[in-house]
Amino acid sequence: MNATGGWDRLEPKLAATRNRVSALESDPSRRNSFVAYTVERDSAYADLDGERLLMMSGYSYLGLAGDERVVAAAKAAVDLYGTGNHGVRALAGTIPLHEELEAEVASFARREQALVFGSGYAANVGTIGGIVGPGDTVLIDKYDHASIVDGCRLSGATVTRFRHNDVEHLERRLKAADPRGVRLVVVDSVYSMDGDIAPLPELRAVCDAHNALLMVDEAHALGVIGEAGGGIEEHFGHRHRVDIKLGTLSKAIPSMGGWIAGSADLIGHLKYAARPFLFSAALAPAQAAAALESLRILRREPERVTHIQTQAQRLRTALNQAGIRTMASETAVIPVIAGSDDAAYDYATACRKAGVIGLPVVTPAVPNDLARLRIAVTARHTPADIDFAAEAFLTAARQTGLI
Repeated sequence: MNATGGWDRLEPKLAATRNRVSALESDPSRRNSFVAYTVERDSAYADLDGERLLMMSGYSYLGLAGDERVVAAAKAAVDLYGTGNHGVRALAGTIPLHEELEAEVASFARREQALVFGSGYAANVGTIGGIVGPGDTVLIDKYDHASIVDGCRLSGATVTRFRHNDVEHLERRLKAADPRGVRLVVVDSVYSMDGDIAPLPELRAVCDAHNALLMVDEAHALGVIGEAGGGIEEHFGHRHRVDIKLGTLSKAIPSMGGWIAGSADLIGHLKYAARPFLFSAALAPAQAAAALESLRILRREPERVTHIQTQAQRLRTALNQAGIRTMASETAVIPVIAGSDDAAYDYATACRKAGVIGLPVVTPAVPNDLARLRIAVTARHTPADIDFAAEAFLTAARQTGLI
């Protein structure tokens, strides 16, 4: 018997990660990932080791994290239902809050019904696996989120990638695909690393021409694009529909969980076919209540969405005019391209010294030589915050040689 219990075979992988992280963060001042920040409830600022810094890499697009109405709803749910539901949804886990939340999601998504999962990751894996399998074909954008990729791989379907937002390439892939079985095209509506938007009208036309279903992940679109934050269909004036809409409750909506919205037949099918839904504990009462209240606030306060869009454009313009690359961003997600992994870590460190938290994203999460700071504008950022952030990014860029 192997005396090490098999750890000797795992050690090379552990060592490779240790060496890579050590090389990137050998200087303690460069440590940016997995750092515990204390975010202020009533502003866009956060505390790091006693220093007050402007947070520019958070996901709380609508600025509702810590909103007293959301917190009150979560507390009330705990008082009424406790801290957990003690079961999966199919058995003892469903509470009235789940049904209220699903009705609200369905209404917001303009669909017949919705289903709420424990996470956005579970929603993607469960939905894709419940729709396609061996003998089917799923086509995904090269930059699709990891949860989409994993869902496709686990489904057993034939997986084909097409170039990012390249509808002509998708059409060629569809023409070459096996004509049998279900054909499913899956894209993000807003891409979390580049901040660009999927070309819905063209995607819809190609899918219709080749008898394919279109599924769109609204994780970074809900509350961000569209006149009232309704997502990609609203962004394109509700002139084009997707077949299956999916999103999260942990970005613009400051809670946890994921959702899928579609026809009553589709949701009825997924209740029994989506394994992460069927075999995972139900969403906790506090999280369901927080998500429900946040969606209701979004309906009542669409000005939050307008603020995000206006301030994101201001920041992007200031960076671009100074020569900083932001790719094809047109949303609240703004990639500030640094180049190499080392350059991204150095730039993040310089930004922090200038008073701003801009967190680096490096390979393999992004392509080689496109390491970046992933910046996100939220409803908590005042115009003065945006001006301060722009100046900090420009100062840091000069100091590190980016401009």
